[in-house]
Amino acid sequence: MGCTCENNKGEDDIEIKKQSKEILTYKLDQKLLKKLVTLQGHIHGYLYRKKFNSNERLLIENQTNQNSYIFETDDNKYIMIDEGQITESDINYLFNNYPPLKENKDIKIKPITQIENGALYYGEWDSEGNKHGRGIQLWPDGSKFYGYWINNKANIKGKLIHKDGDIYEGEWVDDKAEGYGIYSHIDGAKYEGYWKDDKQEGKGKEIWPDGNSYEGEYVGGNKQGKGKFIWSDGSVYEGDFMNNNIEGKGIYRWADNRVYNGEWKNNQMDGYGEFTWPDGRNYKGGYKNDKKEGYGVFKWSQGQEYRGNWKNGKQHGEGEIFNPQTKECKKYIWENGKRK
Repeated sequence: MGCTCENNKGEDDIEIKKQSKEILTYKLDQKLLKKLVTLQGHIHGYLYRKKFNSNERLLIENQTNQNSYIFETDDNKYIMIDEGQITESDINYLFNNYPPLKENKDIKIKPITQIENGALYYGEWDSEGNKHGRGIQLWPDGSKFYGYWINNKANIKGKLIHKDGDIYEGEWVDDKAEGYGIYSHIDGAKYEGYWKDDKQEGKGKEIWPDGNSYEGEYVGGNKQGKGKFIWSDGSVYEGDFMNNNIEGKGIYRWADNRVYNGEWKNNQMDGYGEFTWPDGRNYKGGYKNDKKEGYGVFKWSQGQEYRGNWKNGKQHGEGEIFNPQTKECKKYIWENGKRK
């Protein structure tokens, strides 16, 4: 059995293994968290993007064009030309998915109208000349919005399709995502949950194409509060987050059944915690920067215990070895994991 406390494999086992640590610090803190869904840049930038090309035809107010022909409706005549993007299918989608607003207001449907920055709008207007009710807006870059408008701004519910293929569908307040909504990236990543002022706020869930996922709370577009992050290899963290980092208290379960339950700071074990191995080993005590630090008790699977001080993941300072079979307890001085 031996009672030497040279930590030949304890520290290597206690430290987060390289692969898991890369997942923890790189994928969570750098790669994945850079994918956090925020609409602000998209929404406020879509007026200035480049024109999007398509073979679909545009319904536009009657004008002279030798390459166009008349399309008849009940109330108006329109021209169909080959360069635009508001189509009959767009209009059918709008009216089939967004019923009229129930309000006592004089609403009229006008022909397609060109508005600020070259955008085109088709839909309902109020008597004061504001976009109000159901409408489609197409920007020069090809970004397109279907939904409700109040006083010229997207409100209530709507669907925004970005030029790059990303889609937000959900609730709106004055041109900003607010309430419940789903943001789908063209690469397969998706956020489903609550928004405020174009940012994730409240409870939500994100999934990524590589199989990683997060479900929990958000503040100002960041993972913050209680949450659960699942990696594609089966590792799971459940606990506190702060500004997209694992921070506070929580439990991390590795795919190989190692478990750490304790305090965290900036994605690292830091503070008091308990680490358990599948073979029965156990450590309870302090951590700093993912390594044992301060006072702690390490218990081997055979029952022997080291009780004492640690530094940089190794026994350092005063400590004792307790043998549960003989009930003997011997004190030693340790330096860098070795007895003096």
